Amino acid sequence: MNCLPATNVKALPALNMVLRAKEDGRITRDTHTIVEYSSGSTVISLSLIANIMGIPKVKAYMSNKTSEAKLNLLRFFGLDLTVFGGHGQPEPLDPNGGIYQATVHGQQEGWFNPDQYSNFQNFESHMRWTGPQLLKQLPELKVFAASIGTSGTMTGTGLYLKEKKPSVTRVGVCTAPDDRVPGPRSFSLLAPVEFPWRDSVDGIEEIASFESFEKSLELCRSGLLVGPSSGLALLGLIKYLEREKAEKRLDSLRNEDGEIPCIFICCDQPFQYINDYMAKLGPSYFPEVNNAELLDVDPYPYNIDWEVPPDQAHGMLFDPNWTPPKVVGIAPVKGVATADEELDAKLGINDIVVLDLRDQEAFKSSHIPGSISFPVDSLQDLNPYQDPPTMVRQFRLLDKELSDPNTALGSQLTGKVVLTLSHRGHIGRLAMSILRNRKVKAHCVMGGSEEWKKSGLWGLWKASVS
Repeated sequence: MNCLPATNVKALPALNMVLRAKEDGRITRDTHTIVEYSSGSTVISLSLIANIMGIPKVKAYMSNKTSEAKLNLLRFFGLDLTVFGGHGQPEPLDPNGGIYQATVHGQQEGWFNPDQYSNFQNFESHMRWTGPQLLKQLPELKVFAASIGTSGTMTGTGLYLKEKKPSVTRVGVCTAPDDRVPGPRSFSLLAPVEFPWRDSVDGIEEIASFESFEKSLELCRSGLLVGPSSGLALLGLIKYLEREKAEKRLDSLRNEDGEIPCIFICCDQPFQYINDYMAKLGPSYFPEVNNAELLDVDPYPYNIDWEVPPDQAHGMLFDPNWTPPKVVGIAPVKGVATADEELDAKLGINDIVVLDLRDQEAFKSSHIPGSISFPVDSLQDLNPYQDPPTMVRQFRLLDKELSDPNTALGSQLTGKVVLTLSHRGHIGRLAMSILRNRKVKAHCVMGGSEEWKKSGLWGLWKASVS
């Protein structure tokens, strides 16, 4: 069911409720708003259907216990969100709850409230589509299991299966008491549910949230990308089979081949619950991020077009006839900037600011005339792109001075074309990225002064500027 539109089982009841409402006139051309209380999946499906049918707004009423990741997912789909305090799974007649409020607001002119919690067209969708598809694909089915939340999936599929194949055992799976898995309810919270779910099950199993998340994670890592309620449903099925085995009744479920054909419903995918997995299972279930200290530094973009080899840097500064090299094999595209547009041929040593990041000793020994010295790089420093502590230290130092246009150094670079120079090019590259982030046209010398020296061009500027 996680392969349906919006990757969740609620696509079917959402579609059926809207189609039936259009058939009987509850949705008309004047309907402009759909409002529904939901844990997420139903309103996402409603938003897709509404968009296709030209209904401009879907309002989602939700519990304030909903994770930030899921709230952002709903916002991604364009839903208008309102959260409510109190019980995360309120009773439909609780005037303080979001279900009741959605029902009241849905009575306004131009509004429609599907009311998945009491609308029999919810579970009708599974009698209409899910049940028939399951029996068509697995006619020898013996045991069916599904989690129970609004109970639509279990009710509709369970009733259909019992009608068409009475030998099927139907297992409803609830969360353990005082526990929570997104979607399903504990058994005690099923009491006010109006659907005939009691007629659709032959037994109830209760599963804890930790085990549900754990089993779901196992399924995902085995290639079945399903959410925590799917882990709950599978564990409920296994728990039922283990009880039947202990009571020596398992053989009665076997088919002629000795197998027990079973189906459990996978309601949705895991991705909207990633933070919940982390919180529920703890760090031991997930590999650590190596070099995690880098996640707080070096966030700015890089571009190879901003990096120039020493011979080009020398030409930019000292050759009056130098022009930027053209990229071979790439035709210009109208409206798309090319790498050489910033490096006008008229730029020279008086038009480019050279930011020399090498240590004071190296700078005093030899430097490009007119350079600004900011000594943060020595030959003893490790490559920051290969040594995380060096990256953290150098980034914080450079970012503090270069990102702020109001610092003494930062103000000298505003509105300039800047050429960053370090010993081996690494620190210059980092400084370039920081400057680019504040919209300074910065370029770095690839390989730094060490490569410039190897090219034989280092120091030749003395004749050029004399």
